[in-house]
Amino acid sequence: DRTRNINITLDEVVAELHKADPNYKWDDTSNSNFPFATLALVADQDHYTLLDSALVIHRVRIKDTNGVFQTLRPANRNELTDSEIDGSGTATKYHKIGQAVFPTPVPNYASAGGVELTFQRGGNHFDSTDTDEEPGFNPQFHQLLSLGASHRYAVANGLTKKIRNLFEQKTLMLEKLRTHYERRSPDDRTRFRLKRSAQNYGLTGGSNSGF
Repeated sequence: DRTRNINITLDEVVAELHKADPNYKWDDTSNSNFPFATLALVADQDHYTLLDSALVIHRVRIKDTNGVFQTLRPANRNELTDSEIDGSGTATKYHKIGQAVFPTPVPNYASAGGVELTFQRGGNHFDSTDTDEEPGFNPQFHQLLSLGASHRYAVANGLTKKIRNLFEQKTLMLEKLRTHYERRSPDDRTRFRLKRSAQNYGLTGGSNSGF
């Protein structure tokens, strides 16, 4: 199914976009809103469920008793004390379990629009009836979707002569996409990371610019 293959390739591309530059925090440009969610703060409610589209939580803010937003610090539940988990008052931390965020201690007051979540979401999938929809990333890399879908079709149908060529084209364009998005935040300080290599025990130093 062509639409299914395109959506699978879209997910692969989005995974690369998310990894390319954590500071840029890519978001599908076909969305009509920003990746923020505001919820009502309910007194003594110990958790808030994330949207299905939320893949990663970047920030949690909750209003204090004066109605002023305060950013909560992420925590690991296993590292919290019993008094922190069971306590109530003004939250200072949060931890996550599955698709839920747990403020700690549990707020014992209510506030309209008192919970704000900043998150990262995936790409918007296509329907088989779509005729003029476009993927929400740089147009110069849209060909990736047709290359990926064609490669999956070639593999499924044993078109051995085309499999390698399509794979190489897709791999080359993915590398160009990564390089492009890694350079989207030139105002940030260069960060260093480790890259796999056949030499030097498989590790070499590399900057975020891709060099």
